[in-house]
Amino acid sequence: MKINDLIKTDTVEKWQVCGIVVQCMVPKLGIIQSELSKLPDTEIHAVNEENGKIVAVMQANSQKELANRMELARDIDGVITVSLVYHQVEDN
Repeated sequence: MKINDLIKTDTVEKWQVCGIVVQCMVPKLGIIQSELSKLPDTEIHAVNEENGKIVAVMQANSQKELANRMELARDIDGVITVSLVYHQVEDN
């Protein structure tokens, strides 16, 4: 089951912001960092090259859109896991 399957589509749109940690295969870290940077409204704030971890912030207009971006990050070749560490919702 994907994250989007759990999200109602009739919710009121709100500004969504989340902080994530992406655990990567170390040899593919540079490629993953580049691919993450291509995702809309995604900013990389820290990279630990020894442990293969990337800290990023994602923003979106809806929960479904944000969940979709997290799934896109998870599907990048070499990504082991994407962990949500912070989530904030603001009214538009």
